[in-house]
Amino acid sequence: MPKRARCPYCDRLFSRDRLDAHIQRCRMRNTSAGRSRPPSRRSLIVDGNNVAYYLSRKGAPRVQNLILARQSLRQAGYRPIIVVSAALIHKIDRPEVLASMMDGTSVIESPRGRNDDLTIIRLAEKRNAEILSNDRFLDWQDRFPWLASRLRRYRMTPAGLILS
Repeated sequence: MPKRARCPYCDRLFSRDRLDAHIQRCRMRNTSAGRSRPPSRRSLIVDGNNVAYYLSRKGAPRVQNLILARQSLRQAGYRPIIVVSAALIHKIDRPEVLASMMDGTSVIESPRGRNDDLTIIRLAEKRNAEILSNDRFLDWQDRFPWLASRLRRYRMTPAGLILS
């Protein structure tokens, strides 16, 4: 059976090969009709390094992935808080854009010397939020038993980020 994922606009299940086209139609329908999904404004802690490196060419992280993820999650009714490591700004393709994103409250830089995974986990614990990452945080499962139940996986498409 092919893997399936939900549309962030209408919450219907689709096979992955049909999902991208459906999301584009659903997004156009909501925009042209002047309506959108009512925002639930649930906090979602995003593993920024994981998203930035997703399908990156030559192993270089992309700031465009972070921008797409933030836009997609906001449109889906989430309040994304992106956590990045202190070293990411030195490796990313457009550091000036990442620096401007960090000036706001939606992107947080993990303190130097601290594991960014721990920052993500503590922030999710404090806000009682889910974590968006394709990382399974295996090193932290024993210390934080609630972690496995709050992990959300994703995939990126040209249309944006899709929650699995």
